[in-house]
Amino acid sequence: MKYQFRNEVTAMDFWRLVMRRTYRSTAGVCNLVFTAAMFVLVFRFWNTASDFYKGLMLFGCLLFPVIQPLVIYGKSRTQAAALPKGMELLFDEAGLHVKTQDAASDIPWSRIRNVVREAHMIVVFSDRVHGYLLTDRMLGERKQEFYEYVLSKADLQK
Repeated sequence: MKYQFRNEVTAMDFWRLVMRRTYRSTAGVCNLVFTAAMFVLVFRFWNTASDFYKGLMLFGCLLFPVIQPLVIYGKSRTQAAALPKGMELLFDEAGLHVKTQDAASDIPWSRIRNVVREAHMIVVFSDRVHGYLLTDRMLGERKQEFYEYVLSKADLQK
């Protein structure tokens, strides 16, 4: 069986992935606790605080719900812009074949380290850090079928 996809990953796809992973981790819980604590401080001390401390409290309230997502989106735009144009991904019996306008590489199934199904995408990792995002736009209705195929070939269900 073969699956071929043209890379259509956008900055918003990267942003969704990072935000989802952040808020499903310990760091995300700390972010939420910090933000809630900042709101409590604002309500408790707003009337007695100087302008400097009011500014710090406002910054603390906006840090994780507003500023952090904006910074992550900026980094996501940079990451999306760095992707080679015209990248095609082919999954077959031999593994993953990545083809761009300038180069091509083959990754055998034995080098696939992990496959993660997220809400709007599947990520196929070739090592601990690097992976290939396949969004729902790319996968269409074949998402579950493709996910099961990659899991069976990469032998990750140990």
